[in-house]
Amino acid sequence: MDFSPATFLYNDWQQAPCVFRSFFDSFADPVDEHDIAGLAQEEGIDARIVSHQDGNWTVTDGPFDDYSDLCHGHWTLLVQGVDKYIDEVAALTHNFRFIPDWRIDDVMVSFATSGAGVGPHVDQYDVFLIQGRGRRRWRVGAPGHYQTVYPHPKLRQINGFETHLEVTLNPGDVLYIPPGWPHDGVSVDDSLTYSVGFRAPDTRILCDALSEIADKQPAELFRDPLRRPAKQPACVSAMDRQALKGMLHDMIASDAFDDELMRKLSEQHLPVWPSETLYTAQSLQQRLAQGVSLSPVPGCRPLFKDTLTQSPLHFYIDGTAYTLTTTDVKFVEHFARGETLHVDTMGTPPSLAICETLATLVNKGYWLLEEV
Repeated sequence: MDFSPATFLYNDWQQAPCVFRSFFDSFADPVDEHDIAGLAQEEGIDARIVSHQDGNWTVTDGPFDDYSDLCHGHWTLLVQGVDKYIDEVAALTHNFRFIPDWRIDDVMVSFATSGAGVGPHVDQYDVFLIQGRGRRRWRVGAPGHYQTVYPHPKLRQINGFETHLEVTLNPGDVLYIPPGWPHDGVSVDDSLTYSVGFRAPDTRILCDALSEIADKQPAELFRDPLRRPAKQPACVSAMDRQALKGMLHDMIASDAFDDELMRKLSEQHLPVWPSETLYTAQSLQQRLAQGVSLSPVPGCRPLFKDTLTQSPLHFYIDGTAYTLTTTDVKFVEHFARGETLHVDTMGTPPSLAICETLATLVNKGYWLLEEV
């Protein structure tokens, strides 16, 4: 299809739901229900089964040892963060990188039997629903005040809504739903759906960042030289209130707040898989010179401040800051896009200064060496 990111962002993003038919030509599922069922058996994976039978809703959280007693009636298996484990699922997010990486949360994969869904509900995030195998019928309502109901203690729904948009998605179709728009999806056939969710930091996260730098720096005391005699001692004047708020404004405008904010925005809760082999800059450079490729693990997205031409260049992964010392803009662009690094595409192996940082990322398990 002829999709224009600029047109979509101007007309639809956070404004209205919309459907993109055949967004993916000849869509091929990167996983099947057995793949996500296997993931849902692992510790640390956020997974659940929602079932609906004879008017009763049941929710069971993973990990699952056995599915035989769980999959009854109309049921859905939902697994969060699949992009952090499977490269091909992580690659789905590349189609939406006209939205900056810091806004991407994760890719949830759901397998639903015919007639299954999780009921009408409202999400407070943007989502692109990619239809894989099978078909799913969606109803979307308009934003409003809806009564929240809990047919099961772990299942939040709303008490119905008036349909604004109704559509049946086929493989390769995409439905975009902005925050606050109620929706309800029911599987027509046994189906797979890939939900690319986007996060929006709220004021609590910003306050957390402010609190973090306040804990790390000496406290700044309020000062008021040249104060005039108070006409009303009980009054906290507008000037005093403005001065107090100005102290917070100065903290927010500081480089320290920028750094803490970047840490918060880069948090992805990536799986921890440290490298079995610890590399030095020299040993890593040698391996790359031998033709070994270097790639980020699934779902790993480094975040940068401002321009990529600065040196040293500061970037952030999963809440930690790193520094890259280089003037090789071509390398930095490859690195920032999360592309596989190989001597054939780079021309020469990265410098020792670059390999110092790369070795740290490899040893932490954020980048992987792979034989070609």
